[in-house]
Amino acid sequence: MKILLILLLLVVSEMALAFLFAAVSQIFYKRLGLDFRSVAKGVLERTFLVVALLLDYPHAMTLFSALKLATRLRREGAEERGFNDYYLMGNLLSVLAAMGYVLLIRKLR
Repeated sequence: MKILLILLLLVVSEMALAFLFAAVSQIFYKRLGLDFRSVAKGVLERTFLVVALLLDYPHAMTLFSALKLATRLRREGAEERGFNDYYLMGNLLSVLAAMGYVLLIRKLR
């Protein structure tokens, strides 16, 4: 029963995050609608972080940060300031969500 509750909470949280990221995207990046590719990528990233933290590998967050930085290096112009803010906010929210999931899972186990 606990596993079902955890899965339900995670699915609902991911749906809420998808709409939150879409709203933030509209504010910072002037992008409308849900980008399902980005949603899937975010779910995968948070899954990686949750599994790593549950297995007591906090240094995986360093790997995650390095990978995110490496994929971001191509956008450096001043005109991309809105996107940079969106990118930073999205990553911070994603990491916070993953940490919250770990706390929830550990508490409900």
